[in-house]
Amino acid sequence: MKIVRVEAVPIQAQPTDTKPYWGSRAWGSERHGPGELSTEYPPPLRRRFVYSKTIDTVVVRIETDTGHVGWGEAKAPVAPQVTAKIIELLLTDIVLGADPRETTVLWERMYAGMRVRGHRAGFWLEAISGVDIALWDLAGQAAGAPISTLLGGRMRDAVRVYASGLPALPLDAPDEALAELVDEARALREAGYPGVKIAIGRGVRGDLRTIRAIRDAMGEDFAIYADAAGVYARADAMRLGRELEALGVGFFEMPIPPEDVEGYAELARALSIPIALDSIMSRHEVVELIRAGAIDIVQPDVCRAGGITECRRIAELADDFGLAFQPHVSIGSAIHVAASAHLAVAMPNSLVCEYWIGRNPIGNAVIEQPITLDNGYLAAPQAPGLGIAIREKELLKHRA
Repeated sequence: MKIVRVEAVPIQAQPTDTKPYWGSRAWGSERHGPGELSTEYPPPLRRRFVYSKTIDTVVVRIETDTGHVGWGEAKAPVAPQVTAKIIELLLTDIVLGADPRETTVLWERMYAGMRVRGHRAGFWLEAISGVDIALWDLAGQAAGAPISTLLGGRMRDAVRVYASGLPALPLDAPDEALAELVDEARALREAGYPGVKIAIGRGVRGDLRTIRAIRDAMGEDFAIYADAAGVYARADAMRLGRELEALGVGFFEMPIPPEDVEGYAELARALSIPIALDSIMSRHEVVELIRAGAIDIVQPDVCRAGGITECRRIAELADDFGLAFQPHVSIGSAIHVAASAHLAVAMPNSLVCEYWIGRNPIGNAVIEQPITLDNGYLAAPQAPGLGIAIREKELLKHRA
């Protein structure tokens, strides 16, 4: 079984939601004007994140001489053409002619390609992720088994998910806006979600006003998680974390910039709320966090953190030190969801899995059998490989 063709397709799908993506509403650069003065720290200038107006990703299609086709996805929430070119110009030659079942060997060859240049994160790892997922899809097809079986089997039939997500409101938001947000949380519970993640970072008092309103309305049995996207300084994150503990928030995700490992250690020592981080790209970053005692939950994104090969390593490394694992998903295609589900059901230290609640034109619309939730739980597909049949025409009509 040899690889004979690799294709990377940049995707930019038009959103079908009435509101922009929840992350963009909470952390997008349009929230701040140019060069504004502020007493906040870090200043707004250092907290501007770029979001696309379309749903962007890169899908990877790999063919073998046996006629099998494997699909992968590389996270590319902006400029997917860049990631696609990396795969086309740099990664294709590394895997062409190889046996796709040699997932670890091929991962190491791909990673080594830019190690000397320090490309340990970002576009390079995202590109590797897309190729790696497609290799695992092919390996599963060749074995006649789902990826979860190749990972050692299912520890559970399905994984609990949380709704991702709702944006917190600034302190001066009108009461009507807050009531509307609470209604959205109620609708999610009625739809079967056992919990929700809130995109915070709108100021400590604004964040707490939002979370208190949802907690008061939903009760103690509804899970609430908080994601600050690294916008706070240590002092505000500490103050906010103590209040989140009192409100029964399940975890505090990326409270401060991910570069500040010492700050994460300080928060983890002082707070009882679990500290989580999704902005990790490899097991090497996780080792540094573990050594510092800086993290409680690892949240690698399978389409960003080196694919299934590296996310498995991250989950197992975390488990060795008694830490939990939960896949980060956010925005992406059905490939992303399926790959995350396989990891989540197979890893022994899985807690929950993220699940984007937006209307997704590249979700179930691009596969033959929809991936659905059952009372807030996500099961991994049981057919060989990823276990999903791609509707190529439907997917590729979103080609950028």
